[in-house]
Amino acid sequence: MGPLVDPRAGKAALAFGGEALLCRVCRTAAAELGRVIVVAAPGQPLPPLDAAIEVVRDSRPGAGPLAAIRDGLRQALVGSPVPDMAIVLSCDIPLLAVGVLRLLRARAVASGARWVLPVVHGHPQVLVSALALDMLAPIEDALARGVSGPRALLDELVRSRPGAVNMMAADDLTGVAAAHESFLDVDTPEDLARLADAESRLRGRPG
Repeated sequence: MGPLVDPRAGKAALAFGGEALLCRVCRTAAAELGRVIVVAAPGQPLPPLDAAIEVVRDSRPGAGPLAAIRDGLRQALVGSPVPDMAIVLSCDIPLLAVGVLRLLRARAVASGARWVLPVVHGHPQVLVSALALDMLAPIEDALARGVSGPRALLDELVRSRPGAVNMMAADDLTGVAAAHESFLDVDTPEDLARLADAESRLRGRPG
């Protein structure tokens, strides 16, 4: 993102529609899930967040997103209320729709799977997924073995415990408002402009 991003804060503080990316995602998550946990790097400045949002710092800075997910799950277990599942979200999906969160929760309950992931354009969305809290142990084990990426753990689970994973096809998202826009992330200034255009189109939709 070059000069648009403070290297200390990263994309979390990047403004989109007059609001930091992280704040937008947290606001949407809180509207459906209630309890929100943010995992940030040690010393990383964050935009002002609602006082109810819990912030934890990476216990293994630079170890990758799987370690951050582990830290979030640990916090979920020691806080209150303790959930059965967590929704894992990246901070750079400002068009995230509440309907997607509801669908993930419903599929997790109905399927009994330990990890529910939408598949968009052929790619499992590991950073917009529902994860059972009892997945903490397999994550800890994977990290101890040097696995740092959620996708690598997912591939292992698909091979060893296929019933633990539930993949949602694109057709499963039909009928959910702004479903596909929910997975658009921001990696470049062009992405930011593209999402702004997408938001304008969404606002122009009837209903």
